[in-house]
Amino acid sequence: MAVTETTTESWGSRLGGSIKGVAIGGLLFIAGIPLLFWNEGRAVKTAKALEEGASVCVQLPNADTIDAAMDGKLVHVTGKAVTDDVLTDDLFPNLAPKAMKLNRKVEFYQWVENERKEKKKNLGGSETTVTTYTYAKKWVSKPVDSSSFREAGHNNQVFMPEATARTLVAENARYGAFELNKSQINRIVGDKAVELKPEYIPESLKGRVTISGNYAYVGFPVGSMMPGTMQPGAMQPGMMAPGMVQPVATQPVPAENIGAVPQTTMGGFVTVPTIQPNRMSVTNVDGVPFVITPDGTPTPVTPNGIYYAGTLHAITATVPGNGFVWPAPPVVQYADIPGYGSLPLFTIENKSYVRLATGALAPYIRQTASAGQIIVNGTPIAVTVSTTASTPAPAYNTAPAVQPAVAQPGMVQPGMVQPATTVATGTVQGTANPGNPQVGDVRISWTMVPAEMPVSIVAVQTGTTFAPYVAKDSAAGGYTVDLLETGTKTKEEMFQNAENANTMMTWILRIVGWLMMYMGLKMVFKPLEVLGDVLPILGDLIGIGTGILAFLIATPVALITIAVAWLFYRPILGIVLLAAAGGLLYLLIKKRAAAKAAKKDEPAPAVESAPSESAE
Repeated sequence: MAVTETTTESWGSRLGGSIKGVAIGGLLFIAGIPLLFWNEGRAVKTAKALEEGASVCVQLPNADTIDAAMDGKLVHVTGKAVTDDVLTDDLFPNLAPKAMKLNRKVEFYQWVENERKEKKKNLGGSETTVTTYTYAKKWVSKPVDSSSFREAGHNNQVFMPEATARTLVAENARYGAFELNKSQINRIVGDKAVELKPEYIPESLKGRVTISGNYAYVGFPVGSMMPGTMQPGAMQPGMMAPGMVQPVATQPVPAENIGAVPQTTMGGFVTVPTIQPNRMSVTNVDGVPFVITPDGTPTPVTPNGIYYAGTLHAITATVPGNGFVWPAPPVVQYADIPGYGSLPLFTIENKSYVRLATGALAPYIRQTASAGQIIVNGTPIAVTVSTTASTPAPAYNTAPAVQPAVAQPGMVQPGMVQPATTVATGTVQGTANPGNPQVGDVRISWTMVPAEMPVSIVAVQTGTTFAPYVAKDSAAGGYTVDLLETGTKTKEEMFQNAENANTMMTWILRIVGWLMMYMGLKMVFKPLEVLGDVLPILGDLIGIGTGILAFLIATPVALITIAVAWLFYRPILGIVLLAAAGGLLYLLIKKRAAAKAAKKDEPAPAVESAPSESAE
């Protein structure tokens, strides 16, 4: 389902916004110049430092012994990095391997709002924007705040909000006879997936975690009802459709389990300090106690609390005051569902509902004294109301007794407590279902860099460890050489890889600097395009023209900046390049002049005279 919003911005507002952007664009253009200049200096100094390092680097035979004669020298050595450090995950303390690094990746199953904009310029300069919002459930790296969604009904919750991504790094690692520092340990790569085992699941999460492959899926707390199944009319995908046989259901939670709420009245009050400091009335609906939460949603009360905004909140139940008598319900009315039978109507805080077999409360909208409609999953169903029940509705029967049928394999009936079961050797099934995740489920995986890894190093030998090499050439500007690669690499390979990385970074920053200048100029010229938008086709043409102009200005300015930087950092090479460019330009000009002169010296073509007419 999609929601569409249409907005129109006036020509004056667009013009004012574009004028404000001129200053930002100018600053962006100017900022690109020092970035390009600095980048060339960085590239030159890095290259000089690597060139010097390659010329003085000494090869060590291995890392098993320390040669004091090599102390203070830039060396290349290969060997194995080994750590005895145990890295313990704080969420799953039983997962504690010996490793160089332990990475925890956390994902949340959430509703995500996708936004797509289509803009259209109107005659007179205004602009209409049609924004389409669509919704989908996805695994994302952070919880999504659904309070600002344009369409209701896509409420997010998180069953384990304390879960976050985390990386643990070993503090100590041996490298033959040497010790590696924290920076070097952190640069060792080679992550491998951690194979999960049932014994990794902490006691506090037992029954909630499902292990599937290398993922631990965490679902809603054991002993509570499945969140989202008690919302008005919210029949979930895959649940029973009208006319289908209802799977076996468990008994509703007895009201007497709710603290001190009297079991005789099935009523009373609860307070939820974290969301509602005032008392909320508890109402019995077909054997299940409900309260109305601050957002107006009928929410079941369990011995553990209530779910609100995706989180289980603890409750405190109180007994009504002395002499209080819970009022007897009025004459029961029944909503007659065409073709299915009748369901009793319940009133909670002056609103009427029928309770479906799914556990959801479908709101009843009264239209006349004897007719109205119930809303099931957003669909209105016309019903008639009377004090006499017809036959029970098989698809909507709400009797708390066990109902005959066979549950679909793997299906969790709304309102049922999900047990933890073993579905295969070494695989644990909890309240989370990887094949059919619920909004709020959390998916966690781990990777680790093993405790023993082959490593190659280029750095200065300093006692029993290593330090960066500081280049002595003034042209290198104090830049350092401190290389580490996973695997066994030769000295030549390591320096070549470092040079390649330097070249790659240089070109990336050159492109970034040019884009800053180009986009900045586009913003500077934007008011001209908006002025022309009084006639949309004219504004489009001006936009194309200003884009070309921005390109023609940004490109030579960027090239000149780079050339000046080369003159500054490598004057000899810069002068040679400029001289070569100047000579080439001179030759082109001279060749063009010679071509013009040759064309001028060519004899004019003979003109044939017309034959004269002779008199007869």
